[in-house]
Formats: sequence, structure tokens, C-alpha cells
Amino acid sequence: MHLQRLDLNLLIALDALLTEQSVTKAAQRTHVSQPAMSGALTRLREHFQDELMVRVGRSMVLTPFGAGLMPQVSELLTRVTAVVTSRPGFDPATTDRTFTITASEYLLTVFAPLVTAKILAAAPGASLNIQVRSHDHEQRMAMGHIDAALGVGGLTLPQHPCTPLFIDEYVCVACKDNQEIGETLSLEQFLAAPQAMRAMSRDNSLTLEDAWLQQQGYMRKVALLVPSFDTLPRMVVGSRMIAPMQRRLAEMSAAALPIRILPHPAAVPPLVAMLQWPMFREEDPGSRWLRELIVGTAREAFGEPPALRTGVLEKD
Repeated sequence: MHLQRLDLNLLIALDALLTEQSVTKAAQRTHVSQPAMSGALTRLREHFQDELMVRVGRSMVLTPFGAGLMPQVSELLTRVTAVVTSRPGFDPATTDRTFTITASEYLLTVFAPLVTAKILAAAPGASLNIQVRSHDHEQRMAMGHIDAALGVGGLTLPQHPCTPLFIDEYVCVACKDNQEIGETLSLEQFLAAPQAMRAMSRDNSLTLEDAWLQQQGYMRKVALLVPSFDTLPRMVVGSRMIAPMQRRLAEMSAAALPIRILPHPAAVPPLVAMLQWPMFREEDPGSRWLRELIVGTAREAFGEPPALRTGVLEKD
């Protein structure tokens, strides 16, 4: 395959060189010899009339032109891969395809197990790779390393299609033996009570609930920070603390722990669970099947998906 005297193999070499910024590592990545990769770099430099990467000290650094090419080349190869690996149909009963699904911590607990069971029942030969959403999520979506992303409104990527799955709301949980808390919680009681909270240390962002309270000018009494939402119910057991969290997760925890679920006294907007997928997989039969199964699973478990909303939404 030749594209104006530049064949596809050179584009593969270019992607490896720009990504690794090393002839040796690029050769290892593409399983060719170092002299062959050096030759590819020479041809690429001649074609683009740019050095692409230059030595600075003991390292190689991309030129401005090379840095500008990197995302374009990566996206191009991703699209080419999607084309050459596409098939006219998809049969879940016989497929051996591996699907990669990312999910926020909350959806990993509340929704991903339901999806997993449905996929493996319908496609027994398929494999699933379910991961927590990472810091390089946008890049992985652009490169096609993700088939479906389970996230929440406010964190979807504008360049990729998405659809809502279900809504959830914030509640407060307290130990059943907490005599200081009744069946309801006033805003004054809420702000005065010692609270356990999810620490968003990964990116210093705020949860929907915390961002909403700050916007209203409310100051709470934080007694404990924990690394995950599903830790919160266990931490309030045997203590005076309360903890704000998502209702569906709280209800799952209440089945095993001596906790009470109370309405949240602040008018915190609901969060909307979302499904998103790479734009170039829009017409892929396997991807379409996966999306329909995920949406159907959400509808079966939680009812019809909501209309898209605007506003501050959960960031985990």
C-alpha cells in the first residue's frame, strides 16, 4: 500500500518512532532490526523534509513538526486498523473477540457486574478486559484501545458519541445505632455531623456532592477521608459519622451492613451514568452489539435511560 510514495509500513515505523522517541525502542516495538528502523527514519526524514526527532544530550526529542504529526499518525493508524479488522457481520455466539471496557469506580461496583454477566452469557467465547478509567483515558479512546467507557455526565469526551444509561442520586448513610441521627437529616445536622468522604486525590477534583455544597457556600465537618466510595458505609458502622454517597451503592451496602439510608438534605443534582465509545467504531457490528447489550442491561435493571441533562455532574 503506497500513499504518495509513503507505504503503510513506514507509517507504522513513524508512529513507533514518534511515540518511543528512540530508534532502538521503536525497533523493539515493531519487531524489526535497529538498522532497519534507522533506515526507515532516514526515508521518513527525506519524505517530510524534517528531522522529526533530534538528539538533545543523551535523549532524542521530537521537533515541533514531529510533535505535531504524532497525534495525527496515531489516529490514522487506529482508523486503518479498524478498517482492516472489520468484518461484514458479528455473531456473539461464535466470536472470540476481546472487549475492553473502562468504568469509573462507582460504575465498576454498581453496573459492571451486570454487564459482565450479560456479555459472557450471550457471547461465551468472548473475553472481557474491564479496567478503572485512567489518566490517559482520552488518548486510549483516540487510539481505539477501549471498546466502551462507562462513566458519568460531565466527564464524557466531546469528540466521541455517547448515550445516557440511568440516573442516581446522593443520599447519606449512618450507623443504625447512631442515636444522634433520626430518620431524617436537617441541613444544620448534616453540616455539624462528623463526615466520612471519598478523597478525590487522583486529580484533586471534587465529587458532585462536594462541588455542589461549595457552590452553595456550605462548610462541612470532615472527619475521615477514604480512597473509595464503597469503603464509606463500612467506616460509619459503630461511629457517629455520616457519609454522603450514591443511593444505588448505599442500597447494596445496606444489605450487608447495619446502616441507615437518609435523604440528602441539600438539593444535590443527580448524576447520570453514561456509555461512550470511539467515534470510528460507530458502524462496527461487534461494537454496536456491545452498546446495545449495555443499554439493554441498564434499561432492564434501572428502567428507561434519562434524557441528557446539563449541570455539574459526578466526577468519579
